[in-house]
Amino acid sequence: MKVVSFLHQKGGTGKSTLAIGSALALAQAGHRVLLLDADYQGTSGEWGNRHGHRFGLETRSQVQPIVHSEVRRFRDAFEWVIVDGPPSLSEMTESILRASDRVLIPVRPSLPDVWAIPWLAAIIRKLQQEGLHPRPCVVFNQYAGEPLGPLREELEPWQLPVCPEPLPADPAFAALFRGEPLPGPLAERLLELVTADGD
Repeated sequence: MKVVSFLHQKGGTGKSTLAIGSALALAQAGHRVLLLDADYQGTSGEWGNRHGHRFGLETRSQVQPIVHSEVRRFRDAFEWVIVDGPPSLSEMTESILRASDRVLIPVRPSLPDVWAIPWLAAIIRKLQQEGLHPRPCVVFNQYAGEPLGPLREELEPWQLPVCPEPLPADPAFAALFRGEPLPGPLAERLLELVTADGD
């Protein structure tokens, strides 16, 4: 079982949308997927209640910082656990990181989203020093042609890998919340994102 989490301390970066989309892309590809909503706002859980069953996708909520111990219970039932994290840094953030194989950090192509990265990077570094290895990757999200060079330069001091291709501002993401399936090209892009072995 692989655990992929979407984390950023800022709201509005697209964590929930990408978590839902990635879980859906995996389910559409025939995988057994649990979408775990660890965000008190409950967006992924509500999406799951409304639409998850249509895609054979199970959704659960976990708003206590015990994700790292809870996910062990799902090893026989699911191939993938996708975690939608909260828009804050807390005990929950560390618990999610302890459970994760891969950590995707969505940022819009704007400086404020990038400026909020150092605190999350520090927690990841601390866990790596403890011998845990959540593999992080920054994902430029909601991209509409903005220059990314200056933003990549701002990220360099934190030594976080950046996914080479940004995710576009695609109307198919909004269609997710109406219960529509992902179109093929976007589903393939999200599958590449969550299943990548390295960056």
